[in-house]
Amino acid sequence: MSSPCRVGAVCAPLLAALLMGCGTSASTSETWTPDVAQPDADAQVSDVGDAGAQPDAAIEDVEGGEELPELAFCNQAPLPTFGETVDWERFGSGAIAALDAWHSAQDVITHPEREALITGKFTYGPTSKDLQGERIEIWMDDCSGEYVRVGEALTDSDGRAVLTLAPDALPPVGTYALVQRVMGDNTAVRSYLRVFPQQTRLIVFDIDATLTTSDSELFQDIFNDLFEPLLDGDFVPEARAGAVDITRVRNELHGYQLVYITGRPYWLTEQSRGWLEDQGVAHGHLRLTGSNAESLPNNTGVGAYKAAYLAYLQELGFEIVMAYGNATTDIFAYAEAGIPAERTFILGQHGGEMGTVALGEDYVEHLEAVRGESPTDQPFVWTP
Repeated sequence: MSSPCRVGAVCAPLLAALLMGCGTSASTSETWTPDVAQPDADAQVSDVGDAGAQPDAAIEDVEGGEELPELAFCNQAPLPTFGETVDWERFGSGAIAALDAWHSAQDVITHPEREALITGKFTYGPTSKDLQGERIEIWMDDCSGEYVRVGEALTDSDGRAVLTLAPDALPPVGTYALVQRVMGDNTAVRSYLRVFPQQTRLIVFDIDATLTTSDSELFQDIFNDLFEPLLDGDFVPEARAGAVDITRVRNELHGYQLVYITGRPYWLTEQSRGWLEDQGVAHGHLRLTGSNAESLPNNTGVGAYKAAYLAYLQELGFEIVMAYGNATTDIFAYAEAGIPAERTFILGQHGGEMGTVALGEDYVEHLEAVRGESPTDQPFVWTP
């Protein structure tokens, strides 16, 4: 498949900035706005009553008489069978859609008292041509055995669509697979909605050179081929020894919910999600940068982006207990988020810097050291 870069307009600035190398500025003046609707996005909520009805929120008595909700995990239903396509809203959309689709959608996370903004970006062809003013339909696996229709929205001038779910339209606490469908041609993209109680305890993982063996192949791919091998599947990153096991131990044995945050740009969402699934890592919330500028490998680029997103998770009321990374930008972002250095685990050459815990080149010894840790307390009942 062709690269989705806007040749000369999007990838060139990214490449030029990457060539400048990693900076050390501690500035956090760049701010991150979580899934904010674009001014001309026309979003509407429909059919959300059915989506919010499943599954039943089971509860369990715990010490002290507190009742905790049961955390749902809904991603087993077969993908929805879409009906007939609809006529395009705008002249010219059909010609754009004749090109290869290259859609992307970020995972969404919220708590039961706060709205969720389900977003997607819909583009086609080697120059990433935006689909403007067209209808997008959102479906959700609600654990009923099939996907239910949540609602629809219109793409804006940037090809982005936003569907707002008010708190009373959210499903019970849990993780829910989403599919967003372009109604004009039935192309689709997937993501997840997570509704976690406040005080949910999280562990953060970087991906490149943290779960993978290095990021040099990725940067070489940027410089030489504009991500072509990664997009086409010719380049498959290798996982570090023990990387899959540490995610499973932390999630399934210790009970933490996981967040995978990467400096890859948003248009690599499907490749990144596919790699995590193919490797068999524990399921978790996936977040990529919202722009190419946020992918720049310095503290004012990817460092500021990660710090801002972690601050957003904390503002939602979630607790970030520990974090794994490899780069100085990871150390910077985790420190900005207030994660203690002794709970910041760093792979590779920067391990131990700024008081962090050095793990070397794999997780083998670390796994033996932490496997026997006691499970964490969570504000929900969950069976891995």
